Amino acid sequence: MSAQGDIRDWPKRVCFGPGSVRELPRLVGELGAKRAIVVCGQSVAAGDMLARVRRALGDYCVSVFDGVKAHTPFDGVQAAAEVVKLHDADAIVSVGGGSAIDAGKGVALLLATGGDFAPYAIDWGSKGMARATLGAVPIRHIAVPTTAGSASDVMPTAGIRDPKLLKKMLFWDDRIVPDATILDPEMAVFAGPELTAATGMTAMTRAIECLYSRHRHPISTGLALHAARLLRTALPRSVTHPNDLGARADCQMAALMSGTASINAMVSIVHAIGHIIGPRFHLQHGVSHAMLLAPALRRLLPAIGGDGRYVLEALGCAADGSVDDVATALRALLVKLPLPQRLRDVGVKADDITAIAQSTMSDYMMANLAVPMTQADVESLLREAW
Repeated sequence: MSAQGDIRDWPKRVCFGPGSVRELPRLVGELGAKRAIVVCGQSVAAGDMLARVRRALGDYCVSVFDGVKAHTPFDGVQAAAEVVKLHDADAIVSVGGGSAIDAGKGVALLLATGGDFAPYAIDWGSKGMARATLGAVPIRHIAVPTTAGSASDVMPTAGIRDPKLLKKMLFWDDRIVPDATILDPEMAVFAGPELTAATGMTAMTRAIECLYSRHRHPISTGLALHAARLLRTALPRSVTHPNDLGARADCQMAALMSGTASINAMVSIVHAIGHIIGPRFHLQHGVSHAMLLAPALRRLLPAIGGDGRYVLEALGCAADGSVDDVATALRALLVKLPLPQRLRDVGVKADDITAIAQSTMSDYMMANLAVPMTQADVESLLREAW
């Protein structure tokens, strides 16, 4: 594969393995911090996950903010920032999925900007991504992901919902990548089967979409292929055997690799459609992605030419197999998971398809396709998933 470009985004410090949450005090100390606030949601706070983090932190933990909500509303970020200020904290430990980790990033944004971070939100215009550049961030951030999909812990992006404007503000800045992430499979065993499946398919979709991106390169392809290889076997095991630490660890590492691959190579059609149908039908990203991935791959895998043989191998197909074999393998994975199987199962009507396709065409992710797709192409994909 011939490619030209930059490898811009890479994880910072990663501590992984069973029991690695116990490394929290060492990491906090090595980052030069002394007073940590734990940021999480109610599901983490109500169970053993928070207790494990607090035990590990010991005297470093000065307070807990457990008010994180789905999609990271702005007022929750403000409230968490006030707790940080009240306790003069110099570190955040975010525990949970993407919403909790994005909340930690949001606190860092508020502290770095003096409270007005609107100029730093991404504005996608005709010339691409525009936003103000963030200055120094005056707080350390350690992320402890508890699901298998968001990869927010290693990515320079964040999404924070503004209830007044009824939209999600998006941010992209190297300075908001957490200073360290802890991938402890013992923290992931508490995720239920549906959440495990949905977040795992988010990671799988990122991996696959990197492979047919116009911006793909050998590093992103290598990471994406191994992420898909791990998820193909580990994700179903994590659902059926939730205490399988090996499977949980593989899913966590695959999420990290897919996130690193995607932030460098970028994703496209499945995410673009997800941006439209997710809010409209109240779907978690992984739910919509899971149904759309096989039809998308069927149409776009030919764009990567001979490299398609690696995708076949990663998904358990014969090296001389076809595009249909890969799509069938993805469908076989989906039927093992406790997720809706088709768009009609989540309330999408056949009459909705044209409008969804029309809206998808203007999504900024469509610029990352290796080959262009027309509205008719998108409608055809949607009808296959319907």
